[in-house]
Amino acid sequence: MSKTSAFDVRYDRRLSEGFLAHLLPGGVLASLAVYAKSALFPLDLRFRRDVKTQAEHVSLYVGLTSVLDVHHAKSGKLRLKVHQTHQQNGKFDPGWSALRTPDELAAIWPDVELYLDRVIPMAARSHGTKEGAVQAAVAAHRSRERIVLDREVTPSFRDAAFKKQFMEECQRPILEALAKADLGFGGVPAKLGNECDALAIDHAGRVLAVEVKPLAVGSIAWVAAQAVMYARILQRWIDLDDTGADGPAHVLRGMLAQRHAVRLAPPLEVALPDQLRVTPVVALQRGASPEMVRRMLKVRDVLSAADMGVEPVEIYEVNLIGEWIPLDESRLPDGRPVARRNYARESNERAVHWKHNTSALPDEARGPGAVRGWGGTYDVDYALPEAYASHNLLPEVRDMALELFEKHEIAWHQSIHGGPTNHLRSSQVQCVNALGQMMADPDRIRTAFGRVLEIGEVRDFGEIDPAEKGRCLTFEFVGLHDYFGEGKAGVLTRGSQSTSVDAAFAYVDGNGRDALALVEWKFTETYPTADGGADRKKATRSSRYTRALQSEDGPIAVDGVELTDLFHEPIYQLVRQQLLAREMERDVRVKADVVTVVHVLSPENAAYQRSYVSPSLRGRGATVSEVWQSLLRVPGRFVSLDPAVFLDPHVTSEEYVLRYGGIDD
Repeated sequence: MSKTSAFDVRYDRRLSEGFLAHLLPGGVLASLAVYAKSALFPLDLRFRRDVKTQAEHVSLYVGLTSVLDVHHAKSGKLRLKVHQTHQQNGKFDPGWSALRTPDELAAIWPDVELYLDRVIPMAARSHGTKEGAVQAAVAAHRSRERIVLDREVTPSFRDAAFKKQFMEECQRPILEALAKADLGFGGVPAKLGNECDALAIDHAGRVLAVEVKPLAVGSIAWVAAQAVMYARILQRWIDLDDTGADGPAHVLRGMLAQRHAVRLAPPLEVALPDQLRVTPVVALQRGASPEMVRRMLKVRDVLSAADMGVEPVEIYEVNLIGEWIPLDESRLPDGRPVARRNYARESNERAVHWKHNTSALPDEARGPGAVRGWGGTYDVDYALPEAYASHNLLPEVRDMALELFEKHEIAWHQSIHGGPTNHLRSSQVQCVNALGQMMADPDRIRTAFGRVLEIGEVRDFGEIDPAEKGRCLTFEFVGLHDYFGEGKAGVLTRGSQSTSVDAAFAYVDGNGRDALALVEWKFTETYPTADGGADRKKATRSSRYTRALQSEDGPIAVDGVELTDLFHEPIYQLVRQQLLAREMERDVRVKADVVTVVHVLSPENAAYQRSYVSPSLRGRGATVSEVWQSLLRVPGRFVSLDPAVFLDPHVTSEEYVLRYGGIDD
């Protein structure tokens, strides 16, 4: 390529500090970011700046159309601009488009928001159901994997002649490689587009040039070539010998910082490397035919074999909730789509296979068992006959667990005759089966939990609760004190009707501090709808937890949060356990300087991550985990652990691995 200077190619979508201030919390335009994060419609807020004239504005998109542009004049005044169609549909007063000071705009802003409430649903129907919906999903603000900095990206060029030459140099090697290849199909494009659908930074600091491809919008055969074209354009801009304030690295860092500042990006810490390399990415809407996928992969392979000056193409299939699924995981080798996994159904199948093949059960226990459901009681194969419910506990933990639960009057969930449930998919039973031997074996604790905690020495749990002396770990722990007024006459019931954790153990951390781990165990739980009792119990829950939630040194950042939105599962349980951890941490009677909640949850349980979250919180993340992390003041006091670590007989047992590890036949 010919040598390029910073004067020849420029790109910068950073806003001036004065304009950005209006979009920050408390600014006159702050609600635009709130709209964009709502996830109720395909909304997106994007920053725009002309690098030549320095003119700047922001656009609130619904799909592919902007329903409101706000321009910032050099005088500091603001002007609203709306397309005539949207003006008519949303009843936008043309008089609102006059230049106004921020205070003057604030006076009419409630009426502008009413316009947005009227126009957004209509614009979503006309511009947000096909390509616009996919574009908005790809650019969603909720993923912790990547942050989309900009959409519709193209640099500014010195002049039209230089732009033509620049684009020709970028596309020539791509088209030549395709023309020479034996693809087995024709139609090689004569030219490639120059406007990148999305520019993103991922959690590893990689720059991504994204080609977004909805279904039924042209052929997908050439999308890899288009993504490489975008990557070459951006890589050439990045390779400019410009380390000043307007150089590529400073521009990208500044854009990232501004997305964070207005809360249009998750709290993702990204360190950009000194040498930035652009990776071409295809974001393909799920559902393309196997034959077209095959053609697309052929083009990808041809370009990957050639030296294009950028990283190899990565291809993801995307859905309308913003998930990016690597093509290798979403497609079979012949190109057919893989069905979305049903984690609960797969867990049932593993349980049934174990029940019929294990030597740990008597033959009489292999028959169906009764479980309670919405419509009554049913006999199912993934439960044990009630008479053998205690065999739900594996032999190596059964006696110890039954003794502990009886001694401390711990409630079994869905109990059968005062003992454990007969349901083979019980999370409480799985937790006891996984951790039961740890009551007497600190090495197993260090091996399993040392992956997420700095464990120097496991302490006798009697240092926390004298009644547990001689044990390294206990179950259904509620603490020693009724911090929230949950008990009857101050007496808490372990495992029922009070904030408890599935397990707990004490240790000395890497800094020599006394520490306590509170373990919450999830198996196949999911919460698809709003908690039906949340409104009915609002007064009780508010009286119990408001003080702790509003405490200045509380664990949850509740500024701007309606507290009752925290009272719906599964967020409600996470809230209570984190509050419990904090109360124990500051209680001088509890020998623990650091209390950490360890959340054991399989990444395969995607249904849990899609569980109900109050609409006002959903804009914080695409998953329950993302929303929860956004609420934590001290993220290090909450850690996640993949239960796959327990599929190791040195941590649990051979029988545990056989039961929960899958089907090999």
